[in-house]
Amino acid sequence: MLNNNSKVVNNYLSPDNPLFWSRPTPLNCNTVRPIGMCLCLAAFIGIILNGALVYSFARYKFLRTPPNIFIMFISVIGLVTSCSTIPLAGSSSIYCYWLFNRGGCQFEGVMASLYGCSSSYLLCAVSLSRCYIIVRPFHAKAITVPKCIIIASVAITVAFILTMMPILGWNEYTLEGALTSCCINWYDRRLSFVSYNFFLFAFVYCLPLIILITTNTRIYLGLKEMRNKLAQGVKTELSQKRIEMEGRILKSIIMTVLGFVITWTPYAIVFFIAVFRVPDAAVPPMATFICACFAKSSVMWIPMLYISTSTYFRLSFVDMNC
Repeated sequence: MLNNNSKVVNNYLSPDNPLFWSRPTPLNCNTVRPIGMCLCLAAFIGIILNGALVYSFARYKFLRTPPNIFIMFISVIGLVTSCSTIPLAGSSSIYCYWLFNRGGCQFEGVMASLYGCSSSYLLCAVSLSRCYIIVRPFHAKAITVPKCIIIASVAITVAFILTMMPILGWNEYTLEGALTSCCINWYDRRLSFVSYNFFLFAFVYCLPLIILITTNTRIYLGLKEMRNKLAQGVKTELSQKRIEMEGRILKSIIMTVLGFVITWTPYAIVFFIAVFRVPDAAVPPMATFICACFAKSSVMWIPMLYISTSTYFRLSFVDMNC
């Protein structure tokens, strides 16, 4: 049942009051604590998996291909997030109140948002680059590692600017409904808050989702058409071996994209309902808490899915352990 969550968030205390940041969770602590433990476990696994990816990209030059450059940047940001941000929410959930005051809340909000925004844009970049190679195979050499590094840097810079806007006054970072993690303010109905929330939903989730679906569908159809031509004995722009390689890359990209979409979509839906809710009604704090924790677990699922579907990475991992 929907309830008024603005009182849960404000509780008649100003954010300038230190007590605002150390209130106990309004939820059942016996439920919040195990979820906090799962968050800490996700952070630990995220450190291992993202660390393994970053190490492999640094050690093996053959892994530093144009599409993998974007995955490498996602891994770096995922590693930083696993080390610095998720443990804050996890440990606070275990203790059933926010442990790190206002500064820690802003830091956690910025880093969590930066990871989400950056992952969204970088996955769009890797999908667009592969789509360009399939659609215009004779221009594939135009997609180079230096260009991909520049594009990835621009994507992260844009994401950083967006996540800093609440610090500069367009919206703000505050405690979520469970009071054990932080996010942008969903609850304030002033125009400056609602406009930022709408912008974030449209340009960090909806637009990238459209790009991801469109580009990967185009890649799949392009490869399918080329396979059909080869089966009929018609010469295509790509050889059979190249088509098989692109198919493996596509599988890896799609699985990585699915990891992002599946973990972030519940959070985006709850976010949309919270922002555009009926007056005096809001999503229950437990729903926002569970969806937020599930989204944070993408630091674990994205690299896990990539590692499980990337033949080249598995070969390098075997080589590391020999």
